[in-house]
Amino acid sequence: MKATFYGVRGSIATPGIETVRYGGNTSCLHVELDDGTHLIIDAGTGIRSLGDRLADNDEPLTLLFSHHHWDHIQGLPFFRPIYQQGRKIRLLSAYLDRNEAMAVLDQMIDPHFPVSGENLQADISVLELDENGETVIGDAVIRACPTNHPGGGAGYRINTASGNLAYVTDNELFPPGKPATSYDEWKTFLHEVDVLIHDAMYTASELEQAHGWGHTSIDQALQLGCDCHAGRLVLFHHDPSRTDDQLDAILAESRQRVAGLGCRCTISLATEGETLVL
Repeated sequence: MKATFYGVRGSIATPGIETVRYGGNTSCLHVELDDGTHLIIDAGTGIRSLGDRLADNDEPLTLLFSHHHWDHIQGLPFFRPIYQQGRKIRLLSAYLDRNEAMAVLDQMIDPHFPVSGENLQADISVLELDENGETVIGDAVIRACPTNHPGGGAGYRINTASGNLAYVTDNELFPPGKPATSYDEWKTFLHEVDVLIHDAMYTASELEQAHGWGHTSIDQALQLGCDCHAGRLVLFHHDPSRTDDQLDAILAESRQRVAGLGCRCTISLATEGETLVL
């Protein structure tokens, strides 16, 4: 299994000289399974360049959405495969209403976009989980878990014979009120995952001002990576105000903190264009 980041930012794309090393596109991850099956998680602005790469073949694609906020769907109208005649594309928006899975196309309406979702040429359908919150795609078993985020959403765990990977973004580990998924439940869902990609949008002081907005602090994500015994934690959904130099400092401080905890989890920051091989 290979996973490549095509977008790593939260909230809004941030092109510029101060974000060029880590990347400025919003959330998008491409996962290629060992049998060649293509999974795409989230359709932020980064999906445009991924679509250019995938447009040269007619292989079916499965898009998994964490949720439908703008920064996770805004690249879809620029994704070339949805305009290809007969291209099979399945959409999965776990723990959201079935009708909301197709709602990602509703952004393509006048006066906001010149081509409506009704005029797309691809064969687009909705995929659903079974009663156990799972589905099989290619040679992977996909499991989902509800995230703690306004409006709801899902984190995903992809289990294969070669390894397993979890993608959990826009998730507040300790939200106000009753969580959709408790911290202990997250530890169970993510137990001994090889690679955990997790929201780490805020510093601890920033989170005090954004409590209830549906995001996690860097320190909380680090603790989760250690507590669930992840092999590698990739901090994701970088705040759009973060410069590359600031992210460098966050990475150094995070590695120092984890070492102080006696945790063996490897820490890295999601970087546009980086490929993880399991």
